[in-house]
Amino acid sequence: MGRRKKELTDFHRESIIKIAETLFEKNGVESTSMNDIAREAEYSKATLYVYFKNKEEIVNCIILKSMKMLYDRIQASTQTENDLLARYYGICHELTAYCDTYPLYFQTLTQEINVDINNPDTPPVFQEIFEVGEEINGLIDIFFRDGINQGVFRSDIKIPETVFLFWASLSGIILMASKKKNYLEQYMNTTKQDFLKYSFDTLINSILKEKINV
Repeated sequence: MGRRKKELTDFHRESIIKIAETLFEKNGVESTSMNDIAREAEYSKATLYVYFKNKEEIVNCIILKSMKMLYDRIQASTQTENDLLARYYGICHELTAYCDTYPLYFQTLTQEINVDINNPDTPPVFQEIFEVGEEINGLIDIFFRDGINQGVFRSDIKIPETVFLFWASLSGIILMASKKKNYLEQYMNTTKQDFLKYSFDTLINSILKEKINV
């Protein structure tokens, strides 16, 4: 593909993705069809299929975009502080800010991505999603290993399982706090910020050698 043609293709793909993001945020992914995207983007449906095989491919491009942005945020938060707890709360802060700023992106991070990396027919976007996901896991893996080596975290924790546990817990906590802000204030008499702080403290206490006050 010539350079000019590739630039034009990339331009159209990015334009379609931006329109799809807007519709997904407004109406939800399930309720948005390729017809809706084509109409809003002012493309014919046939033209839309020139750039994307189906809606799933558009969704996966958005997932990849969101994961790359998250990787940059986590990398920054884990490399600026030597103190383990400061790094941990930096990760929590970045995830919370990411959810508040990009709620659609944040929700896509919790979706299951089944990738057969050994299958030559696997679309490139799936491969890239898998690779960026592994890079993010690698950052958190290093964080936990540093904690063990420094004697801050328990030495008996299983690294891969703990990485997955913290991802599941943090994403669930942040998403729930975001959606249940009014409930927290009215029925639990607490703020979203205080709930998050309590939850983050409780989670990290599960692997600390010396507990912090919650």
